[in-house]
Amino acid sequence: MADSANTTRDRFWLWLIRFIGLLVPRRLRADWRQEWEAELQYREAMLAEWDKLNWQTKLDLLRRSTSAFWDALWLQPKRWEEEMFQDLRLGVRMLRAQPAFALVAVLALALGIGATTLIFSVVNAVLLRPLPYREADRIVRLEERHGRGGPGNVSYASFLDLGAETASLEQIAASRFWTANLTDSRNANVEPEQAPSALVSASFFYALGVTPLLGRTFLAAEDQPGGQAVAVLSYALWQRRYQGDPAIIGKTIRVSDVDRTVVGVMPKDFQFPTNTELWTPLVAGGDLRDNRRAHLLAVMARLKPGATLAQAQAELSVTASRIEQQHPGVDPHLSFGALRLQDRLVGNMKTALTALLGAVGCLLLIACANVANLLLARATAREKEMAIRAALGAGRWRLMRQLLTESLLLAALGGAVGLLIVYWSVRFIATLDRFALPRINEVNVDARVLGFTLLVTLVTGVLFGLAPALQLPKHALQAALKEGGRTSAGTRRRYLRHGLVVAEMALTLLLLIGAGLLVNSFWRLLQVRHGFDPQNVVTFNLFLSPTRFSTEPQKINYLKQVLERVQTTPGVRAAGLTSTTPLTGGPATDFEIEGRAPVDDAHAPVADIRIIDANYFRAMSIGLVAGRAFSHNDTAEAPRVLIINETLARQFFSDESPLGRRITMKDWGPPLTGEIVGVVADVKENGLDAAMQPEIYWPYPQFPSNFNTLMVKAAGDPAGIVAAVKQQIWAVDAQQPIAAIATMDEVLARSVASRRFNLLLFGAFAAVALLLAAVGVYGVISYTVSQRTHEIGVRMALGAKTADVLRLFLAHGLRLASAGVVLGLAGALVLTRVMQGLLFDVSATDPLTFASVALVLTLVALLACFIPARRAARVDPLRALRHE
Repeated sequence: MADSANTTRDRFWLWLIRFIGLLVPRRLRADWRQEWEAELQYREAMLAEWDKLNWQTKLDLLRRSTSAFWDALWLQPKRWEEEMFQDLRLGVRMLRAQPAFALVAVLALALGIGATTLIFSVVNAVLLRPLPYREADRIVRLEERHGRGGPGNVSYASFLDLGAETASLEQIAASRFWTANLTDSRNANVEPEQAPSALVSASFFYALGVTPLLGRTFLAAEDQPGGQAVAVLSYALWQRRYQGDPAIIGKTIRVSDVDRTVVGVMPKDFQFPTNTELWTPLVAGGDLRDNRRAHLLAVMARLKPGATLAQAQAELSVTASRIEQQHPGVDPHLSFGALRLQDRLVGNMKTALTALLGAVGCLLLIACANVANLLLARATAREKEMAIRAALGAGRWRLMRQLLTESLLLAALGGAVGLLIVYWSVRFIATLDRFALPRINEVNVDARVLGFTLLVTLVTGVLFGLAPALQLPKHALQAALKEGGRTSAGTRRRYLRHGLVVAEMALTLLLLIGAGLLVNSFWRLLQVRHGFDPQNVVTFNLFLSPTRFSTEPQKINYLKQVLERVQTTPGVRAAGLTSTTPLTGGPATDFEIEGRAPVDDAHAPVADIRIIDANYFRAMSIGLVAGRAFSHNDTAEAPRVLIINETLARQFFSDESPLGRRITMKDWGPPLTGEIVGVVADVKENGLDAAMQPEIYWPYPQFPSNFNTLMVKAAGDPAGIVAAVKQQIWAVDAQQPIAAIATMDEVLARSVASRRFNLLLFGAFAAVALLLAAVGVYGVISYTVSQRTHEIGVRMALGAKTADVLRLFLAHGLRLASAGVVLGLAGALVLTRVMQGLLFDVSATDPLTFASVALVLTLVALLACFIPARRAARVDPLRALRHE
């Protein structure tokens, strides 16, 4: 019995010693062998006399055994390091041995990882990264709503009410887009400049939590009547016009013919509102302070610490009710809304970015499926190698780790190349029009993007590496070791390869349908009749300084002289004037038709309003439908007249002629009434994708504006007349800045910039997916041909024709493609509905797009099948019979 107990103890200690030995890295075992043998001999002697040992000796033996165990564990990092480098070295050798396979796999992964990272960098800049202001999540935008109308700007009177009655908000600030004429310069050769500017309340910069680079921002007294005339410059304006003068603070500059003292320069990355280059105080006169109809101000505020958006919204509702009670009928159905500033700035891009994220997700999965298919084909060729390694003692986990290491190595290479693609793409995005994407200047590769790339690379490496790793043989070593043996793992791999191709085809179809819908939508958008001829038309923006041109006759006489000189310029076919360039949006007004029952303000009809001269319609080739155009007789002293568009005539004068009827415009100061003298064709004023709105045209002598755009139609290339037209304008007033010089073709391109951006990215992803899918189908059919070479020889020896063999493999590829197309169509019917907001005049389930894309993908798949099938049909039967 004692011998049995001793034997059990011996086995335990010997097992413990062997276990500790296994923990020690192999390359260190030889150095420790002598010590282990001596230790083992000592312990054997001690174990033989176990019953005679005292408790102190037994504890010492246990301590020394435990100490060896911990020493071995301490060496584990070295063991893992040794095995990791061993796996990596083997992986590198395997890739070097098959450079074509490595190149295809790395490029596929680079495209998938690069595209995914690129879109994430855009999402990161636009949606995820906070606005570059202090505690930006507390900044909210406040908007007015009026009956049926959507959210809009706030009147000055309402702005004052909000500041006095909302306890959950602080630093309530207002801003208004404006234009500044800069006519000062230390360099006589510098032209007068028109800079985008903003009129802002003194609390504006404090609400954003922005500190100036130099100087200070506005004081509370400076946005009140009689306050000091001051200005704050943007970094870009300071550098460009004032050469970065460090002593600019305290100096005087000429802004719209008013001397202003520069009190601050903002940091380099600050441009709010978008692209603003100069800020001056918003000083409201008596008329504006009491006006509740002129909704001119963009208002924002900060939530107080601990306050919520819901609390602020509740207070705003109470304020709106009180205003309606105190001023009944002035602005009926008034309400206020609050939303976070970041949501307001980028909310319209969420749908597009969500669709693009889904697109790159599909592309990444396609790339993974493609590489997994390549690895599965490679795993079949390495099946015997893996079986031999397993027979020599390598465990299944050890073999799986080797395969995963190789896949992670491929993913790392793909991720590195993908990151280079991202760096190049980000530079390309930076060159795009700012109208293509909000915050486009903030798209870059930062730490978050690099971390995302690393995460995607790791997940991708594991994702496509699992397919061959999980297909390792378990109990089929003998069959795998046989020459030409077949294993159940081979069958499983074949089914898995086919399934991956079907998945690739389905995902590719999703991307192609999305791209097809966008192409169809964009084409239809470009076919929209915009109502004017943009060819050879160039625009010149002229902002008339309210100080220099303080009276209406001054504005009228100046613009009259400019038009007369420009129209006589060589190369100019026609020149006209408008208050707002078509396609860019503009002001609107409530109106009422004389002789009809009055409508309450909440339901009053609304029309766009434009101020033009007598030659505008001719310069823009806008057709006259009825009546007459404006003439030079429509002066300030003549009876007020106006022209309407076809939409207004159709909606409000469907059963009568509008000519001679009178319309009163209500929202522009005192009501103005004019007689309709003409009807013109509809013009897309608010963008090609915007619904046509009623529109009213006023002659500029009867309603002169400070904001004017000169539309000049050239006889040839419009670029050839730009310099001459500028000289004619400066001949009338050398201090008049000229801005926004652009052809109407460029204006048209800007109006569709965001849709073009979506189409460009989606189309690129779809093209890459189509290429990867074709490679995937080709790879599977090509591999099938190589595996069935012997069978092909037998078939041909028994009388099969070339067409029979060709048909065999084409049918096989067609079955895979058809399964993928069916799955893809089913998925597209559901998923493309997310894109409805990105489409114009096209249904998200447009049957023509679905059918044409499915046909194209099927044809591409058949072409990918045809190449290896043709090779199979040319196999020599004698050589094929000797293949195995």
